[in-house]
Amino acid sequence: MPRFTPCGWTASMALIAAAALPLASCTNTGTAHRAPTQEASMKSGVGPMLEEIYASRKPVRFEQLDVSDIVRRHFPAGTDKATVIDAFADSSTSKVVEDTADKLVVRDNHGQAMLDPDARSVVITFHLDADGKVSGIEALHLKNQ
Repeated sequence: MPRFTPCGWTASMALIAAAALPLASCTNTGTAHRAPTQEASMKSGVGPMLEEIYASRKPVRFEQLDVSDIVRRHFPAGTDKATVIDAFADSSTSKVVEDTADKLVVRDNHGQAMLDPDARSVVITFHLDADGKVSGIEALHLKNQ
C-alpha cells in the first residue's frame, strides 16, 4: 500500500493543480470572447440610452418607473420607424415584441429573472402616426420577478 509523505503529498497536489490549470483557462477564454460582444452592442445604437436608464434609480419589487423622458431625448418625435428598428437591431439584449402600423413595442432585458438578483427590463412603446413616424413614447423600467 502506498504511503503518502509530506513531500509526496505536495508533489501530488502540484501535479493536479498544473493539470487543472489549462482547463480553467479554457472556460475563462470562452467568457472573455462573449463579454466584449455584449459590451460592444451596448456602446453602439441604443447602448448609451440603455446605460443611462439602467444607471438611474432601480425599481423595487413591482414598481414601474417612467423613463419616457430619457427615451424621448434619444428618439425625438418624427423619428422614422425604420430608424428605431435599426437602432435596436444592434443590441443583443433588445427584442421587438410588437410591430404594427400604429405601434412598435421593444423590450430590453438586463439579466435573467431567478438567476440574477438585479434582473431588470425596459419596455418601450413607440406610438406611430400614419406616416410611420414616432408621435409618442411610453417607457417603463421594471424589475423582473
